Amino acid sequence: MRNFSLNRAIAIAALASGLSSFPALSAELDWSIESTVGHTDNATRVDTDEVSDTIGSIGGHIDLRREGSRINGRLRGRGSYRDYFDDTYDSEFLGSGAAELRIGLIGEVLTWSIDDTFGQVLSDSLAPSTPENRENVNIFSTGPDLRLPLGRATDLVIGARYQDASYQDSNNVDNNRITADVALVRRTSPSVTWSLNVNASSVDFDGPNNPGYDQQEVFVRLESKGAKQTLTADLGASFLDGGDQTDQTALMRLNWLRQLSSSWSLELEAGSEFENADDQFAYGVGGGTDLGGTQDVLLSGQAMRNDTAALSLRFMRPRTRLRLHGDVGNETYPDAVDLDRDNWTLGAEVTRRLTARLEATLAFNHEERNYDVDNSSDETDRYSARIDWRIGRAVFLGIEGRWEDRSGNTGYTYDETVYLASISYRPGAP
Repeated sequence: MRNFSLNRAIAIAALASGLSSFPALSAELDWSIESTVGHTDNATRVDTDEVSDTIGSIGGHIDLRREGSRINGRLRGRGSYRDYFDDTYDSEFLGSGAAELRIGLIGEVLTWSIDDTFGQVLSDSLAPSTPENRENVNIFSTGPDLRLPLGRATDLVIGARYQDASYQDSNNVDNNRITADVALVRRTSPSVTWSLNVNASSVDFDGPNNPGYDQQEVFVRLESKGAKQTLTADLGASFLDGGDQTDQTALMRLNWLRQLSSSWSLELEAGSEFENADDQFAYGVGGGTDLGGTQDVLLSGQAMRNDTAALSLRFMRPRTRLRLHGDVGNETYPDAVDLDRDNWTLGAEVTRRLTARLEATLAFNHEERNYDVDNSSDETDRYSARIDWRIGRAVFLGIEGRWEDRSGNTGYTYDETVYLASISYRPGAP
């Protein structure tokens, strides 16, 4: 795992260096570094015979945006190199990154896109997240987009993508995808755009026992951007041809962000579409990976219908930040019903600045998962409390406590308590 991770981290750093080498581009950069020492009373996350360990780590995050007349790019990354002082596990890199690069070959008429997403997934979705149950994955995509004006407010957009998905240990899921899409785009006002979209893709797996499948989508898209809200909605149909049978489903994707007041905002995401493990990892609900975490993705070469909904309510004031969130999901596999599963999550996080230099954060998260296999199910509760003390313009000391408890009939019950102390440098902190 270490070599795979190190090579990817070097590639991401090289891209960051490349983006920063364009002096004509406007740039936004947010970054930090952090060193942490922590103690866990259950490093292996088991129900009996727990093993404690002390873990040291050094890492950080980066968010770099650059925009120019011909080149636009963004690089996001979050991760840390971890060492287990009592040798429960070998040292490891844990983190993820996402890179986007848009190159204008002929202005806005012909552009070339390069996208790369790297991170970790669970090898066994039932088992807890430990170094023995994590593997690296990388999704790389590239291709052109041709935009042909048909009038003052109408464009014809033709695009193509080649995608390569590589999993470190689950080689049967490695695959290549070729996608072509056509869109007729109509701008009805400065803030509203309609489009009719058709795309087709072919997925081929490296494993000899999985010939892959073909997928087509036909949908109408509405994009609206106003002073207080943004809305993107897709509605249409999706078709899946796996060779033995053809399946179809209604296609729906929705992302709505509403500014309720100067302090409150609401975000709603929902979707119903055919996906596979690559789509879940690279895009997730609403189009973004949770950088720095290990994703619960079922590593199967089968396509599924994924029904999801997520709601997030945020409150932001100079001294107080609050987020309430919940989501539900259901995965249905047309050709492998024993893989079907569903889950729901509910959580809250509140941060309060106690003094000019002292800030406290409390968080809670509850998750329930249900599997069709043997009617298996589990539920996990996570609690955390953190204090950050600002000792300089950009230097912070932190202490944190976490408690996690999982129960159910999957055979992986455990509870774990973690204590952390950290020092970090955050030049962009307000």
